[in-house]
Amino acid sequence: MKSWLLVAASLALTAAASPLAAHSLKDLESDLHREERYAQFVDTPAPDFRLIDLAGRSVSLGDLKGKVVVLNFIYSRCTDVCPLHMSLIARLQSMVNAAHMAERVRFITIATDTEDAKATREIMATYAKTYGLDARNWRFLYRADTAPADTTQRVAEAYGLKFTVAGVGVQMHGVVTHVIDQTGRLRARFHGLKFEPVHLVSYVNALVNDDHGKPLADTGDRHHERRASPSSDSSNGRRVNGNRSHPRRADTKGLSNEALTI
Repeated sequence: MKSWLLVAASLALTAAASPLAAHSLKDLESDLHREERYAQFVDTPAPDFRLIDLAGRSVSLGDLKGKVVVLNFIYSRCTDVCPLHMSLIARLQSMVNAAHMAERVRFITIATDTEDAKATREIMATYAKTYGLDARNWRFLYRADTAPADTTQRVAEAYGLKFTVAGVGVQMHGVVTHVIDQTGRLRARFHGLKFEPVHLVSYVNALVNDDHGKPLADTGDRHHERRASPSSDSSNGRRVNGNRSHPRRADTKGLSNEALTI
């Protein structure tokens, strides 16, 4: 089992010509179900959205059809887990792009801030520079200036995440990294910050090389979704202080995933 995960990781990181030839997406899900306690596999339509990127362009989930999408939500004024989450996203993007999957995978970060829209975009532009996010396949999305303040909070809720304002510059929320296939179906949630990045990259690689994201046949066992225990499940809200307007790069050098607790 572990040897197969290592093989899948090796395939993802070397972008072999015919990855996963001997194993199916279903096989990988089954192995990860046992190996990765923070992964939850699903197969449902991903909620659509239409938001604005840093360049002022309108972007919807439908516009991303044909690409595997790695989606996360943050409160940009957060000074606690959100910088750690973005550090993890940057690491995942680096691994995916090193495997020559940049053209087939898109990273989307949506901010749930209810504060000033212009200031939020400025903060997110700072995030992009701080974490060295590759603009080729990463985009930050936020509401239009005239849209209701809770627009992106409602998008997060559609994905099962609650971002609750708990004071000035403070939101309570969980941490989840979502994986959406090429047809717009939500296929996996990686909860928290303690999952192994290579597991998510291996899963993305499997989707990239799957039959255009075709939903798997229902075998029954794929509905046995495994999630983090309640004591560490990222769906539990966490108080996040957002008084600082510009992110400081989280120092994760030399830290294991175990150190990145939420």
